[in-house]
Amino acid sequence: MAKALTWAGGEHDFELRLEHLRALQDKCDAGPQWILMRLTSKQWFIDDVIQPIRLGLEGGGMEKEAARKLVQKFVEDRPLTLSVLTAQAVLMVALFGDEDDQPGEPKAGAKKTRTRSRVANGSSTASTSGQE
Repeated sequence: MAKALTWAGGEHDFELRLEHLRALQDKCDAGPQWILMRLTSKQWFIDDVIQPIRLGLEGGGMEKEAARKLVQKFVEDRPLTLSVLTAQAVLMVALFGDEDDQPGEPKAGAKKTRTRSRVANGSSTASTSGQE
């Protein structure tokens, strides 16, 4: 599922599916978790910053040429350190999921139902200790 992030003056969808993670791995000569470690430990390579963003835009539905141009303008033509956090965010959603979209949470607008214990709602059977 794509994750909308505010980046480059607007909101863009990013998603790294398996095919994109494989392409990232090939371009960076490292696995996605290793790339994330390099990004978080400030030991990144140039493509560790550029490729997750470009491939993430493509995975989010942007045409390849449009993604390439946007990345050139907002990543390659600026200091790379300004894009490290975006690259981290894109990779983290791909590897760990979106914290805003966890399974089991009610959908937006859904009513939460409360469950009461049998004791609290009075349907519990009497104790076997003889006390009622």
